[in-house]
Order: sequence, then C-alpha cells, then structure tokens
Amino acid sequence: MAEGKTHQKPMDPPAVLIMKRKSVRQFPNDQRVALYYVDKINKYVTVPYTAMQWSSTGPTSSATEG
Repeated sequence: MAEGKTHQKPMDPPAVLIMKRKSVRQFPNDQRVALYYVDKINKYVTVPYTAMQWSSTGPTSSATEG
C-alpha cells in the first residue's frame, strides 16, 4: 500500500468519525457507560468505562455539557 493513500471502497465507513456525547449512565456496580452519536453514519455508539483520571493538563472543571 502506498504511504498516505487509502483505497476505500464505496461500502467502507469513513476514515474519520466525529462522536458527540449524548449522555452518561452509571450502573450500581460503579460501571459507567457513555452514549455517543456519530452523525456521518447515523449511529449511536456506547463506550463502557470505570473511571477517568485527568492529568494536570486536562480539563479544569467538571461542568456538565449541554
């Protein structure tokens, strides 16, 4: 494969997808699941996680997004 080139067929998904978070749900066992929407493919994606640790260079506030 040539460097910097992709050979995409018409049925392949886009090379770049932008996910927008719609909600976060916490379950009783401290499992959290984030729900994202990907406009380009008209699909919702769920991402399970347990905890996120922000470094000192990360976000400074924990305000919820609207």
